[in-house]
Amino acid sequence: MEEFTVVTVIGRPVEDVYAVLTDVAKIPLWTPGVREARLTSDGPLVPGSTMVSAGTFLGRGYEMQGVCTDLIPGKRLAYKTTAAPMYLEVGYTLEPDGEGTLVTGRYRGESRGFFKLAEPLVVRLSKKMWENAGENLKELLEERAV
Repeated sequence: MEEFTVVTVIGRPVEDVYAVLTDVAKIPLWTPGVREARLTSDGPLVPGSTMVSAGTFLGRGYEMQGVCTDLIPGKRLAYKTTAAPMYLEVGYTLEPDGEGTLVTGRYRGESRGFFKLAEPLVVRLSKKMWENAGENLKELLEERAV
């Protein structure tokens, strides 16, 4: 199982960053390769809420089902896949940083199927994708003022 961390400083208050991170429908706005994401359970995002996302990675389409595993308003968010071509755990912690927010993303995953065959490439490209996602989130919040 591979793990890595990506740290991004965003020049917006914690509550603004948290609002975007917990809006599942906005995931495609900042996560490369994701074309759709939505909650599949009723109500607001809470631990146990289920979701689905779809997109492309390494030129192959995928659909991932997941569940929210941790949610502390303004502080933490985590989810993991429950059915997908790869196992993935994603966790974010948010901390005030001056007038902005320090976002620490922790990613842990294991390839399956086709993606297992290309695991060294998958790990390298996954890390780059999540680094880009952090930069996209920063741009979305700072420059587009979402």
